[in-house]
Amino acid sequence: MKLKSKSILLKDTIEKLDEQLATIPTHDIQGCPIEDSMDFSMYVDSLDITIRDESGELHNPINNKFAEALVHDEIKTKQQEDN
Repeated sequence: MKLKSKSILLKDTIEKLDEQLATIPTHDIQGCPIEDSMDFSMYVDSLDITIRDESGELHNPINNKFAEALVHDEIKTKQQEDN
């Protein structure tokens, strides 16, 4: 995916999210779907990305609801690709 924006901060944030989402399996080690697993919240929490703006202030651009939506979408898409 090529971004139109020239923002390095945006590019870095998207790359971090992409890397984290790519590591999410569809099932846990016991074979349970991640959505029903105790591991689900761990994957949601892994999207807690912190960025620093030009003044040095830290921000967390991904709130919990958005992180949950991204994790659900990642899992759903992986499951669809497996079928």
